[in-house]
Amino acid sequence: MPGKILVIEDDPTSLRLIEYALKQRGYQVLTTLNGLEGIITAQKEEPDLIMLDIMLPGIDGFEVCRRLHGGAQTAKTPILIISAKTQKEDINAGFKAGADDYLLKPASPTEIIARVESLLSRKITGQAKVIPFINSGEVPGMATIIANIAAALGEQDKQVTLVDVSGEQKENGFYNAAVSKQPSNTTPDNDPNGTTSNNGSNEPDLVTLPSGIRVLHVDEASDGKNGVPDNSFDLIKKIGKTNDYLLVVLPLKPTPFTRSVLTGSDLAIIISDYRVDNILGTKNTITLLRFLGLTPEKMATMLVDPEGKHPNLTVANLKPYIEANLGITLAEVISFDAKMYQLSYLDSQTILQSNQNQKLAQDIRQIARYIITYNYTKEEMKPLISEIPTLERRN
Repeated sequence: MPGKILVIEDDPTSLRLIEYALKQRGYQVLTTLNGLEGIITAQKEEPDLIMLDIMLPGIDGFEVCRRLHGGAQTAKTPILIISAKTQKEDINAGFKAGADDYLLKPASPTEIIARVESLLSRKITGQAKVIPFINSGEVPGMATIIANIAAALGEQDKQVTLVDVSGEQKENGFYNAAVSKQPSNTTPDNDPNGTTSNNGSNEPDLVTLPSGIRVLHVDEASDGKNGVPDNSFDLIKKIGKTNDYLLVVLPLKPTPFTRSVLTGSDLAIIISDYRVDNILGTKNTITLLRFLGLTPEKMATMLVDPEGKHPNLTVANLKPYIEANLGITLAEVISFDAKMYQLSYLDSQTILQSNQNQKLAQDIRQIARYIITYNYTKEEMKPLISEIPTLERRN
């Protein structure tokens, strides 16, 4: 995987540590001390990845990121911001400027390398990451939340398709009323027989909602029907060639399709009600996923307060308890009135569009950031030499 990395950092100590850690992995490292020089070097050298500080002399890192992201030669180059700016506003600004990941100082060399290799892995594979969402507690309104996570990923210029296996929306006739008048033209390999739009059969349907969210409906009832294996997962993999992420609303049922999705997933997110009884019940889901071959490193949980009564529940408050009891990462905690949003899955506007600054919208964006920044190669990581010190925060 080693390649060429450009580091734009004016602090000598930080620059020296980053450069040393990268060279230990075999990367060719280019360094610049200011943003303008960094832009010129990026255009000339065409690095495989750019690491960027925010507090730079002259133009700051946000502006550098915007110019790199908008440049013809550097638009597709992954950008990792590494900064002591820890406020959510700064992190949001970094992603809005075009960063692919945002790493806080102080950061260990192992974490730096993990983020670098995760970004480079995504650039190399060219295949969508499959992210199933498993509603272990039957929390209402989750299709709407997952659709908005897809929209949040789209805000970061990611190509996303929502794969709906639940069948609830189609059974209620919502698709026929809400899909775009023109059928989606995004079919695998431009094959008109690859998908159909609301044809009334058990074949997968690929539609575009008025909000712009693309949805592939898979009727799990056809999975293995009459003893013939369903080709839905093959279709999903074909669509993955033109997507960055496939978010799968997946009922946990013992079908060949479910097993195919889970064993082929890159990260499984388990949705659970925040209450203790439901959290403990999530252990059964984790046990089943482990039986299917998923390691704890490939799982995360998202806690939900579906009545919106405890908006002050946070990851910081619950993370130690949840992770100690479940053995997997707590990705986010969200609080919202599920009854209000349960039927808004197909609305013309997403929660993100109608409530830009609402806490729920910010929490949804945080889940999207978790998906983007998750280290999909963490199980392959080898330890760095222990003598490399941790990157210190610069005031």
